[in-house]
Amino acid sequence: MAKYKVSVIVPTYNSGLFLNAFFDSIMYQSIGFENIEVIFVDDCSDDEYTLYLLHLFNDGFSNVKSIFLDENDGFPGKGRNFGLNLADSDYVIFSDHDDTYVPQAFEVLYNAAIENDADMVITNYYKVFPEEKVKVETVFRGENIVINDIAEDTRLFTIDPAIWCKLFKKDFLIENDIRFLESMLAEDFYFFIVSLFKSSCTVYLDDFYSYNYFIRNVEGDKSTIHIRNKKYLGKMVEGYYKIEEFLIDSNLCRYYTDIFNMHFVYWITSLIMSDIPDSEKLELVSSANELLKKDVKVLPGFNERIYNNLTKPILEDDYEGIVKNINNIKRYRGILKYLSGNLLKTRR
Repeated sequence: MAKYKVSVIVPTYNSGLFLNAFFDSIMYQSIGFENIEVIFVDDCSDDEYTLYLLHLFNDGFSNVKSIFLDENDGFPGKGRNFGLNLADSDYVIFSDHDDTYVPQAFEVLYNAAIENDADMVITNYYKVFPEEKVKVETVFRGENIVINDIAEDTRLFTIDPAIWCKLFKKDFLIENDIRFLESMLAEDFYFFIVSLFKSSCTVYLDDFYSYNYFIRNVEGDKSTIHIRNKKYLGKMVEGYYKIEEFLIDSNLCRYYTDIFNMHFVYWITSLIMSDIPDSEKLELVSSANELLKKDVKVLPGFNERIYNNLTKPILEDDYEGIVKNINNIKRYRGILKYLSGNLLKTRR
């Protein structure tokens, strides 16, 4: 019999002060801290304060484990897999180290799981900027659903794969050998997609916001949403290929565009917004083009008017043409931003 109701698994790396706020949000959960197991898996932090806190939590609470990996991996998948193997609970959730949960998060998630005997329960979340806190909007517009097969509601492919607002039955993950990709990105995307297809009961609570996702964009403290270097974008492509491999092996390619289109738009937008040199952009588009091509054959321009000029070079494997058009889009967006800024000034 499991010792706890929920295990929260948290990869850490030089987390510093963020860990205090995160841990406080776990301690004061309405489900009761005694019903929660916290497993920190540290990726070789070299920050003394982070290590101090991890040892402090581990030594001060019987329901907290701090595990220290021998080598730095640089990605969260390994730590999450390690934590899953150690979890002593009925349900598990995977969090980031620099965000927080609302006080009722685990109670709502757990009760929904028990009530429906669900393999997975998903909630909505807040984006927290320095100046405001906003609710994420989805195509569900506040509608809650319970499904037994993803074919019943493929709108779930359009919600954010962010793993921290999703509760999983531990036995479901173990029995289906569902694990995070390691040493690459899109690891949460992969985990979410595989779980959606394997789940015999998925609950989605669009009207409940369980998590505060803090968006930071200052030098030395950037949320992953603002990281746009070659390594980051390349590691996302590696993860995309693993998802494609799963779809092929599982005879699920009919869902390819439903699953990928939104993510390809995000990836291309990130590439456009990046400041990396054209030589690196060329490497990235050449590595991703086989994936992009399959999508634009179904949705030219990824169903985004501003990206229509990318369709022809993608289909023709014209990598230099893709980079050229990407740079043109960036310039066009810059002009629009400049003009809208001047218009705002004149109205004032």
